[in-house]
Amino acid sequence: MNVAGLFAGVGGFEHGLARAGHDAELLCEIDSSARLVLSDRFPTIRLRKDVREIGRLPSSVQILAAGFPCQDLSQAGKTAGIRGRQSGLIGEVFRLIEKSRPRWVILENVSFMLRLKKGAAMKLITEKLEEYGYDWAYRVVDSRSFEVPHRRKRVFIVASLDADPSLVLFADEAGEPKKRGIRG
Repeated sequence: MNVAGLFAGVGGFEHGLARAGHDAELLCEIDSSARLVLSDRFPTIRLRKDVREIGRLPSSVQILAAGFPCQDLSQAGKTAGIRGRQSGLIGEVFRLIEKSRPRWVILENVSFMLRLKKGAAMKLITEKLEEYGYDWAYRVVDSRSFEVPHRRKRVFIVASLDADPSLVLFADEAGEPKKRGIRG
């Protein structure tokens, strides 16, 4: 499947998705240093600077991946919440979802968003996904599970228009998803 990576950073999502057989088609990252890395890693992929300047995703995009800004959702940040100046850019993700309707959506952010302001960020995200007809599941992943020398807990939300996202998100686990929203 073809991938659009918003807030792509240095292309972690896109690199992993490429290893799974998917192709990046569009990348967007505002940080100039990260864009240099993306240009080196993905030299043939169209690279955009600002998500607010993307009118719609290419029609061939089936996966939208976005590690949207965490500054307003992090304990170390301003804790302004999901409607803060930086983290509020999730609205641009939903604008593009509404216009382009990718089959799959993958979102990532800090785990503190589950507690900040009584989970308002998660509530907003899941309500919007459901409004647009997506089933969703989420999982908290600790980077130490991947033998890296630091601990970072992240929330991964996977949503789909036509499949059970928990089958993807929990494919390597015997346990049940933390929570999921399934229509019907």
